Amino acid sequence: MIDLIVLIAFLAAAVFTAAWFFRPGLRAWIERPKYRFQANVRTYDQAQSQKGGQHE
Repeated sequence: MIDLIVLIAFLAAAVFTAAWFFRPGLRAWIERPKYRFQANVRTYDQAQSQKGGQHE
């Protein structure tokens, strides 16, 4: 039973990795939240520096 679970997990990881490698659109979709978060942090930092606020 454990062997079956490991095999299914391995196959799912292999399919996902192949899809990520061969589909740039999927890669962009997966990574979009990371870039959105970074942009939000940058905007927040700029707003704080304009107000004279301090960073931690």
